[in-house]
Amino acid sequence: MNASLTELNAQLSGWLLRVRVRDGLLWAVRGLAVGLALALGLALMARWQPLFPVLTLILISSGLAIAGVALGLASAFFWPRPRLQAARYFDRVLGLAERTSAALELAAKPGLAPAWLTEQQWADAARSARNAPVRQRLPLWAGSWQEAGFVILPLTALVLALWLPNPQDQVLAQQQAVQQAIEQQIQQIEDLQEQIESNPNLTEEQKEALTKPLKEAQEQLQDPNLTEEQAQQILAEAQQELQELQDPQAEQQAQNLQQAGKNLSQNPTTQQVGEALQNGNLQEAGEQLGNIDPSTLSEAEQEALAEQLEQTAQQLENTDPETAQELREAAEALRNGDEQAAREALQRAGERISQTGERAEQSQAARQAQGQVQTAQQQIAQAGQTGQQGQNGQNGQNGQNGQNGQNGQNGNNGSGQGEGNGNVQGGQTGDVNTNNGPGDGGEREYEPIYSPYRIGGAGGEDVNLPTEGGGDPGEEVIGQGPTGEQNAGDVTVPYNEVFSEYRDNAYSTVDQGDYPPELRDVVKDYFSSLEP
Repeated sequence: MNASLTELNAQLSGWLLRVRVRDGLLWAVRGLAVGLALALGLALMARWQPLFPVLTLILISSGLAIAGVALGLASAFFWPRPRLQAARYFDRVLGLAERTSAALELAAKPGLAPAWLTEQQWADAARSARNAPVRQRLPLWAGSWQEAGFVILPLTALVLALWLPNPQDQVLAQQQAVQQAIEQQIQQIEDLQEQIESNPNLTEEQKEALTKPLKEAQEQLQDPNLTEEQAQQILAEAQQELQELQDPQAEQQAQNLQQAGKNLSQNPTTQQVGEALQNGNLQEAGEQLGNIDPSTLSEAEQEALAEQLEQTAQQLENTDPETAQELREAAEALRNGDEQAAREALQRAGERISQTGERAEQSQAARQAQGQVQTAQQQIAQAGQTGQQGQNGQNGQNGQNGQNGQNGQNGNNGSGQGEGNGNVQGGQTGDVNTNNGPGDGGEREYEPIYSPYRIGGAGGEDVNLPTEGGGDPGEEVIGQGPTGEQNAGDVTVPYNEVFSEYRDNAYSTVDQGDYPPELRDVVKDYFSSLEP
């Protein structure tokens, strides 16, 4: 290959590399500006909605900036540039009068000109390329100060958006605390299922019935987008199902049978039955009672057994009349000498005792499971309140300033004033501490709270409160407070910090209990009216 043409191609390759670097730097800055703008938009959105914590936003912003730089640099550097088209560009920029592009065209098509003319053209093009003002005409930075401004402005705004306190951080902290609490309770529920499965006193049907609501709750709690209210509702439904599996009557019967075991253990014939009852093993006690064979007993032992069975029947008369009746029939058959009838009655009584034991075991297991689920509810509620304490503490400071305006009311010894926002200790009558309620900085007319709901629906019976007069409607009911010097006390916990805990406990109680829907609405509307 001709030496001049080789030199020209080397010069052209160097110019192309310089242009690639120049364009890469320019578009890297532009990509950085785009990445910072996207990060700024995300940071501003995070101040309106709880999207990500600050550390995550910093990482995402850094990633967007780096991605913008890398994408801009790579796109410009590796952008396709045909050599002939690039040669024409360099001819214009460097003032080469189409020498470079003509040399490439002659090299591509040798027959266009005589050989001597082609070699002279290559030599002239190489000499012109060697002396071209590359550094002046092809600088590495081709941008303007505006390009730098497009980076500085979004970068400054982004730093401020990430540095200034974000009100959504507390919401995110609450959500994170609730999610962690939910994950912990999922593990607790799984451990509870294992305890139920390993209980030897429960049948397979009972284990399945007890673990069914727990498994359903565990599956629903695994939703990563679950809110605190939804988690509380899931656990409340599980508690309701577990409550339906409880049998307080069976537990009371089991307790009475356990007490009756003390007398039965004093008789040699029923000693094993009594000891099993005292130990709370009703299934074994029922089996032992059914295995008693009156035909192996002497007449005196049968008489003593009949007397013992009669006494036990009297103990169980009020709580377990069916078992008491079977024991009486066995005692009567023993006195009549009917050993077969006595044994059958003892077997029936033993079966009833065993069934009572099974029902009591299921009821106790359901009660314990319900208690643990309720504890899970409380821990989730506490986790949610922990995330709100910072925000409530700031909002509560302004609310406490109004309480100082009520200090002058402590001199009114005749009657307490307020609208129910003050703290009233249970069991006290007429003693209202108005210094603990959130004040409004002045006096206003009393507005009575009226609820249009009646338990049982509309049209219920009106009830008049008794009064000191004659109980007639229209007479005032005036409560007197203490006449001594009042202690204003100090507010240690703002009202709006404890309100949600009391509200959640009240909602949980009415949702779990067997209360009419009208009463649930009354309770929920009451707490809604007290919302801080």
